[in-house]
Amino acid sequence: MPANDQFWRPLGAMHKVFAASAVLLLVCTLWMMANDHRDEWREYQTVADKLKAAQLSGQLEEIQTDAYKERQQELEKQRSEAQGVLAEKSDEIEELKAKVTEIQGDVDFRARQTKFEGAKRDVARANLDIGVRDGVSDEELQVLQEKFDTLQASVDRMNSELDVRKSELARAKGDLAGVTAELDEVDTELKKLQTDSELVDKALTSIQPDSSLQKFKRWLMLQPIVDGFNSPHRLQQDWLPNLMQTLGMTKTARFDRCRSCHVNINDFRAGNVPGFPHGDFADGKYPHPYSSHPNPDVYLSSTSPHPMPKFGCTICHDGDGSGTSFQNAEHTPNDPAEAELWSDEHHWHSNHFWEYPMQPDRFIESGCLKCHHSVVELGVNKKFGATAPKVYEGYELIKSYGCFGCHEINGYNGPESIGPDLRLEPQTPEEFAKYADDPNQIPGRERKVGPSLRNLASKTTPEFVAYWTENPSRFRPTTKMPQFFHLTNQQDELAEKYQPVQIAAIAAFLEKSSMPLELMQPQDGYEPDAERGKTLFARRGCLACHSHGDEAFSGSDATFGPELSKVHEKIRPGKEGFNWLYTWIREPTRHHPRTKMPNLYLEPEGEGENYVDPAADIAAFLLQGGPKEFPELSVDENVLDELVELFARKGLTGADYDTMLLTHAYPRDPATIKGDEIELARREGDPEQIGEEEWRKRKMAYVGRRTISFYGCYGCHEIPGFEAARPIGTALQDWGRKETSKLALEHIEEFLHHHGTAHDGEHGDAGETVPEIAENAIERQFNDGDASEDALSTAYYYENLLHHGRPGFIWQKLRQPRSYDYMKIETKGYDERLKMPKFPFNQQQIEAVATFVLGLTAEPPAEEYVFHPDEQKADVIEGERLLAKYNCTGCHMLELPEIKYGVEPDDLAESTLGAGDYEEGLEMLLQIKPPRNGLTGDELPTGEPVVSFHGLLFAEPDFEEDPEYQEYSYDLWETLQVGEKLLFPGSKMLVPATQLVEQIPARGGDFAQWLVPQLMESQTGGNRFLAWQASPPPLYLEGPKVQTPWLYRFLKNPEQLRYTTVLRMPQFNMSDDEAMSLANYFAAFDDVPYPYQLIPQQEPPYLSAMQAQHPEGDYLDDAWKMLNAPLCMKCHAVGGNPYKSTDPKKDIRGPNLDRVAKRLRPDWMELWLYKPAWITPYTSMPTNFPKNQTQFPELFGGDGSKQTIAVRDALLNYYDLMEAHGSLAYKPPGADDAAPAGDAGAGGE
Repeated sequence: MPANDQFWRPLGAMHKVFAASAVLLLVCTLWMMANDHRDEWREYQTVADKLKAAQLSGQLEEIQTDAYKERQQELEKQRSEAQGVLAEKSDEIEELKAKVTEIQGDVDFRARQTKFEGAKRDVARANLDIGVRDGVSDEELQVLQEKFDTLQASVDRMNSELDVRKSELARAKGDLAGVTAELDEVDTELKKLQTDSELVDKALTSIQPDSSLQKFKRWLMLQPIVDGFNSPHRLQQDWLPNLMQTLGMTKTARFDRCRSCHVNINDFRAGNVPGFPHGDFADGKYPHPYSSHPNPDVYLSSTSPHPMPKFGCTICHDGDGSGTSFQNAEHTPNDPAEAELWSDEHHWHSNHFWEYPMQPDRFIESGCLKCHHSVVELGVNKKFGATAPKVYEGYELIKSYGCFGCHEINGYNGPESIGPDLRLEPQTPEEFAKYADDPNQIPGRERKVGPSLRNLASKTTPEFVAYWTENPSRFRPTTKMPQFFHLTNQQDELAEKYQPVQIAAIAAFLEKSSMPLELMQPQDGYEPDAERGKTLFARRGCLACHSHGDEAFSGSDATFGPELSKVHEKIRPGKEGFNWLYTWIREPTRHHPRTKMPNLYLEPEGEGENYVDPAADIAAFLLQGGPKEFPELSVDENVLDELVELFARKGLTGADYDTMLLTHAYPRDPATIKGDEIELARREGDPEQIGEEEWRKRKMAYVGRRTISFYGCYGCHEIPGFEAARPIGTALQDWGRKETSKLALEHIEEFLHHHGTAHDGEHGDAGETVPEIAENAIERQFNDGDASEDALSTAYYYENLLHHGRPGFIWQKLRQPRSYDYMKIETKGYDERLKMPKFPFNQQQIEAVATFVLGLTAEPPAEEYVFHPDEQKADVIEGERLLAKYNCTGCHMLELPEIKYGVEPDDLAESTLGAGDYEEGLEMLLQIKPPRNGLTGDELPTGEPVVSFHGLLFAEPDFEEDPEYQEYSYDLWETLQVGEKLLFPGSKMLVPATQLVEQIPARGGDFAQWLVPQLMESQTGGNRFLAWQASPPPLYLEGPKVQTPWLYRFLKNPEQLRYTTVLRMPQFNMSDDEAMSLANYFAAFDDVPYPYQLIPQQEPPYLSAMQAQHPEGDYLDDAWKMLNAPLCMKCHAVGGNPYKSTDPKKDIRGPNLDRVAKRLRPDWMELWLYKPAWITPYTSMPTNFPKNQTQFPELFGGDGSKQTIAVRDALLNYYDLMEAHGSLAYKPPGADDAAPAGDAGAGGE
């Protein structure tokens, strides 16, 4: 086609189209910019500005009080007056200013010139040095030296002149300042007064400018396009390049933009106080996203272990850190009602495509397990307290109930720690050897939680075993053993037929496999006294772990060991059962070498008519009710054969099975059988045709063993034949990241629709169904806001279960573990049904366990973020684990009760040194027990400050009195600073009941606190101090007290220390490593040197120095005499002299002093000798060498302080002195044997 000059389209139409398109494009661009400018975070930051401004305005009002304004006006008036005075001296001032300016200019000029001259001098020095280096001639060196000398002289002259002018400048400035001194002083004071106000006002003005220009400028900076240039509102982004995040198939750096909305999250005031405390506006607090983090001591602040720039937000909370809207941040509601509210307010919906949604409030602690693999520090922390109590509770529940026996939680990938580690310790020597030979493999260390069944036949009858196995809580409602039978997938005819036979078979197998045990028995002819056994049961420590229903033990409810009220029902009748219990009480390790039950040293005591066997008496008390007859075991032989066929046919052909029935023997070589069929195998010495009775026994044993294998009973119990068996359940170390598509939900929704929650819905459909509970809770919470927490939790889990979530799955699994078999048993074999038992967990416990398990991800962050405690913290963590393992806190207090009450500091009686006290003793007290500030910062409504202190109750009020006159009395155990007043330990703290704010219980010592009132009533005549002396002692400040090596030996083999206690420290079945760790714990907890302590008082330099101060005799010889003088030996065995009581009714025997050198630390011992009551207020130990009483003047001149130190040094050098001097009982000339007048009584540490 030929070219021409015509347009293809009309130009006018094209211009119109292009004009319309340009306008449309402009409109769309403006629309896009406007829409982009409506980001949610901008609105939040705008509101946050208003809240910040309101808070600053409030602070400004608090500062600018009437008194402030009056003072400001007064100072401004003084300033005006001073300015008026200066105005009259304006000529003089101008003249002085001119003089200062002139001299200042000259000084500056001379300083520059001196610098230049100095630079020339430095060049001359360098040239001289170069000449020396290059070896120039002497003549040239002389020239260079002269040049340097000339310039140096010039510099010295100029410096001298400069110093003169500087002095003149200082005088001139002084003259000027003298004239303006009054104004300058007023200006300084006014500036100081206005500093805080100006800082707040400046911050307020930056948000809400006063001037129109500044307001316009701020408005302009918030407009589109312009806001890209340093706008006050912007995205806040924390870049965490080392805290990688797995996205799909790769890892990428983490970007957290959470602070774009949560703008005040890291706004903290002085003292790590949240600047915007979380709560409701109505309460004067701030809701999300305007509040600060509630725990800045632990999170986000620069001084916390988790500073914001290093950790960000999503490593703990999960969610999409790069999201900048409520939806894209992947928030997760805490319940369906909140989900509906979010849907209305934020258009929220669940995003199934994001792998790491934010944890809801109920599971927020689960994220701690990514870094804190020890877990213990999350629940017990001296500095921060319990920072993750729920996840720690879940951890303790899993340990207590032995979940790891079936579900291994392997916290290691080779030598690398990937999470908490809960695995059984090696069970056989071969397993131990395997781990010992491979340094890259770390063994588990948890013991099986159930009792050993290795010697079961000597303990109880098969009838009881069957009765117990069928439903453990039927016999003991508080048992931790779960229920295996008669659950939701065992309600059909087949299960009803098979279960009784399986239960009987378990009992038969355990009876058959039980190994003989050599039992102990009381001395021939001894008649146990059950009533005395009851008293011994109460006093000898049994109630620290166990409880009993006898009324005499009311108030004691320990749960560490089983409840023993019905133990008599299950023990075998007759002598065999008695001897079994006697042996268990007397020597537990005979039954099980790894038992947690300690040896209580219940050895027979006395002779003849005074002979007492405590273990026999306690056994008699426990067996008082006599044995109970349990239902006899009846087994349907046809059902037994069906079960044998069901189990055995899986490994045999039809012909082989028929052969087995004919020969009554499993048709395989016994050497090749590795499973439960070994019970049916032919044994050495068997006849060709095994008899019917023997064949029946073998079938029973086979079915029993097969059932035990199926249910994994060996995960909790030691059972012969199962030493090498492996856990049967799913490993849980990464369950928190398990693919939800792999969760076998089956027909759980239908089950929940047809089964009520009464009795957990295990039998039928009684009660309200879960969907009904969920629906009612959502409606009630959404409309009225008063649904119960349990109902909302049920609603959350149900909704999550419907969406195939992990939390919902584990919730239902722990509630009704077999419910996932609903309508599935019809298509499963009997031995393919679900097997997890039902544990007696309540809703709170289920959530705690779920929180822990959901935190198991096996995806630790970079090594620098994983918590690796230093040696001291690691020892504390390990020690806390062992304290829980062996229930040390059942007897001993680790932390004393804390009492908070309102009192004016002026009303407290300040402690002062008594006439018998020493300044040196006070110095040592302040070193070992540094003062703690008792003021909490809170106040009562009536205005009195709230004071807290740690101490033990001395006397309770008479509760029948008018509350206004009721008063508690406590003994103070710490050095307390309240304002300007210092209170010493041992002070009486009188607390009016009306002023009492809170009594925080002690940590541990429940048994001791229960025992003290019992002893006051039965033994000490109401004397609380004597009752405490007879009870397990608090371990408060045990670290500064004992030497670590001694404590290790003591834990391994406890020796009797105190003779006033009604019980002895038992011997626990600890390994050497555990004993060492626990010994280290006390020193590490109290931050004192360990594991070994240098005792300077035993070293030659110290002894030489002390000898130099004691020229009149041999220092240690005189110290030895001092120790063996008629003071210490009144109450202690010392110096080879046994303890002798002169009045058994009054005398109190103290510990033998031959152990002190290896047991106690020197500083603690020195303070103890100076003032025992400062360490242990309830002690009967007196101050033996009071300052106001001279004793033994022939030794150390009668100086009590020197005598105190000498006795300490004699004790620390006890073995050397005993070897050098032997037994000694020093009798000073003319001295009597009277105890010091300062205190009555004796005995002590």
